[in-house]
Amino acid sequence: MNAITVQSKAHEEVLDITQEVAALAAARGDGVCSLFTQHTTCALTVLTNEAGIAEDLLNVLHGLVPETTAYVHDSADHVRAHVLSALVGPSVSVPVREGRLGLGAFQRIILVEFEGPRQRTIEVDFALGRPI
Repeated sequence: MNAITVQSKAHEEVLDITQEVAALAAARGDGVCSLFTQHTTCALTVLTNEAGIAEDLLNVLHGLVPETTAYVHDSADHVRAHVLSALVGPSVSVPVREGRLGLGAFQRIILVEFEGPRQRTIEVDFALGRPI
């Protein structure tokens, strides 16, 4: 198993980790690349790299999980980060073909930071064989 470490610079941020994952996939054949973040206030997803989409994603998520003082667990901002992370999810899987990520032309692997700046670790595992 491999790991990627990234450092977010802002409280909320959308970080493209595609190149780091692609570098790990280059030594592989066919299979599936699974990524998992070991944190509960950030998330992983696949997103387009078009201008403005990162801001749009965060704006839509903020509409789903409003800031409020009614949360029970902890501070409103901390709880919001946990809920946003749970909605987006901690993992993604991407097919690998001949050592190349099977992403579409505009698809990127993204870490979404909800409580930075922080150092984040993403576990990367490869299951070899033909992707299903």
